[in-house]
Amino acid sequence: MRRPRVLLTAPIHEEGIERLGNVAEVVITSKPLRKEDEVISAIRDFEAVVSMGVEPFTKRVLESSDKLLVVARHGVGYDNIDVDAATRLGIWVTTTPVEELFDAVADHAMALLLCLARRVCEADNFVRSGKWFENPFENRSLTGFGLKGKTLGIIGLGRIGSRIAERAKGFGLKVVYYDIERKTEYENRLGVEYAQLDDLLKTSDFIVLAVPLTDRTRGLISEREFSLMKPNAILVNISRGAVVDHKALVKALKNGRIAGAALDVFHTEPLPPDDEITKLGNTILTPHIAWLTEECRKAMAIAVAENVISVLRGEEPPNAINPNVKEFARNKRLRYACS
Repeated sequence: MRRPRVLLTAPIHEEGIERLGNVAEVVITSKPLRKEDEVISAIRDFEAVVSMGVEPFTKRVLESSDKLLVVARHGVGYDNIDVDAATRLGIWVTTTPVEELFDAVADHAMALLLCLARRVCEADNFVRSGKWFENPFENRSLTGFGLKGKTLGIIGLGRIGSRIAERAKGFGLKVVYYDIERKTEYENRLGVEYAQLDDLLKTSDFIVLAVPLTDRTRGLISEREFSLMKPNAILVNISRGAVVDHKALVKALKNGRIAGAALDVFHTEPLPPDDEITKLGNTILTPHIAWLTEECRKAMAIAVAENVISVLRGEEPPNAINPNVKEFARNKRLRYACS
């Protein structure tokens, strides 16, 4: 009897590959899958796909395979997957909400904030380029912002946002937050304050975006929102690129409407090297690596393997985001087993 086949759209930690290899044939794609036709061709003979989040699992793609049982995201965002279509087709969709991920992203958010506030990247270039050697006192041009006593506004106080708040408190920052729901538990435990979005934008020195991408959050920060921010405000985005109107962001940075932006996510990924934002000095840009620590890679690989293995065994996966697929998935598996 043929072993089930699992397609990885990129390499994952060897611990996850080993676990998958114990129950299935594992294949890793040789190049990124960016277009629908590429994905359709690649997944044709596979029961499971591990997605890195850039592949378009549209309705058309999902309908192209009669074998596919699960699309397992190596991550927590799943805006690249048509979940409704997957559910109707009896295909599980899973994520990897591991604690290591939330901690890694929170750490990266603070790293971006600190690097931009203290102009670390500019200072590094200042030393390497010889400018410091040429004029020892020119380092005063790299004056930054202190954190203690300033206000940090967190938009989205969930599993990542709350961890950012914990870290921010250690730097002496006052923390306010906006979320679609009041988080009184976090207010009491962390000493953070709730604010309406416009009030948060007007009063915060630093603003961190930590929301999922939904219809409600797409374009959440646009020209109007930038007009409310302080001219010395710094924006940090570790959520999803589409939460911010990219053209409005570039305009705000060029016009001095805000002081700077640190981004780990972008409207288009990978970010084209000729994008206008890459030419701006008041930015820090990292290639969607907030999650990328050794601890997180291993934990996510194990979690994604457990999700896939559960589905292949006919069980409900631990981290399904469409549990109402159960009956559809069971029927699909029975049809496949009898074919």
